[in-house]
Amino acid sequence: MNSRGAWTGVLLGLLVGVALGGILLATRSDSLFLRGGGRDSTDHDRHSAISPVGSETSPAPAGTLNAGPVPESSSDSLADERGNAIVQATRRVAPAVVSINVVQQQAVRDPSMEFWERLGLIPQRNYFRHVQNMGSGLIVSDDGLVVTNQHVVAGAVQIIVTLSDGRQFQAVLLDDVERYDLAILQIQARDLPVARMATGDQLQIGEWAIAIGSPFGYLLADTQPTVTVGVISALNRDIRNTKGGQAVLGMIQTDAAINPGNSGGPLVNTAGEVVGINTFIFSDSGGSVGIGFALPVSRVMKVIEEIRKFGHYRQANLGFKLYMLTPAIVQDLGITDPVGALVVAVQQESPVWKAGLRPRDILREVEGIPMESIDTLYRLVYDANVGDILRFRAERNGETWDGEMLLEEEADYGPLIGYPEE
Repeated sequence: MNSRGAWTGVLLGLLVGVALGGILLATRSDSLFLRGGGRDSTDHDRHSAISPVGSETSPAPAGTLNAGPVPESSSDSLADERGNAIVQATRRVAPAVVSINVVQQQAVRDPSMEFWERLGLIPQRNYFRHVQNMGSGLIVSDDGLVVTNQHVVAGAVQIIVTLSDGRQFQAVLLDDVERYDLAILQIQARDLPVARMATGDQLQIGEWAIAIGSPFGYLLADTQPTVTVGVISALNRDIRNTKGGQAVLGMIQTDAAINPGNSGGPLVNTAGEVVGINTFIFSDSGGSVGIGFALPVSRVMKVIEEIRKFGHYRQANLGFKLYMLTPAIVQDLGITDPVGALVVAVQQESPVWKAGLRPRDILREVEGIPMESIDTLYRLVYDANVGDILRFRAERNGETWDGEMLLEEEADYGPLIGYPEE
């Protein structure tokens, strides 16, 4: 009796399971039919499911599965999305970026001779050796003008410019400007790709910045430039030279990676315009740590214009030597106002001499700006042009007077004349 009851229960369970399965299957079939996935779907529904993006054909009902290959128009759309402003800007400028290989002549001492030189048995002398250097550059005219950094080509006995298409040309150094660390080269070629230069001071801190050049070019087997991206980190940066040289003023700071070999390449905005020439970095390792500096393109164009017009860059020179006032100098001169600079020496026939300044005069203001540091005057002269006029206020023997100095091209005005020789 117990056995028969058990089998009856099992049989009833199987019947209930089959019934429930049939109900679920029927429900699933209805769902598929309503969603257009069954055999009764019309041809119109199937064609609608694979209509090209942007087509005016009515969209497929929700849930339709798209089968088959991805439409060609979809691939085009994806390519358009990837071709963003940075990609487009790179395509515009990269053909005008070149790599520069240089053979430089360096003066060295022979260590094996130092002992005998110190004893005075042989005269001290320098020996010269040839070393390889490399950098980047930018074509700025279709007739072969190329800009790069002055430190890339300093002391060069041979300069080879390699275009992005692989062609090579020997370059001639037209002129260089140490103040800007800029050099202008000439190659014998025509119809070259030229980058577009930005105009005006429209850069904004935080906008995209694209650095293009040939970092570690000797390790790369092709001539295509390398692209790195960052932002404009700061504008008008002044960098002091810790080795005693002149400060570098008004630089563009960026965190786009600039590495050895990038020097002389362009810094570009997302409009495909060159905004600067990559010049140097702050780094303990020699590689990029995200602190790089570029020379503003306005200075580059000024130098190029001068070279085209005069054959060289005319750098303004004042022709005098200053000391900032110190408590000791103030006491020695018997004056009360400590703000200013003492004229220590002047070159005869220099712009300063012609303006009437003499040793022991005190320069109080230039262009209405108090002379609180040497940088005040240096900053005004840094970007000044030959022919510009600087207005100043000076003091002599307790009397204040105003004057003007006309900036002239740097020349040899002779020795400095200083007090008490006057």
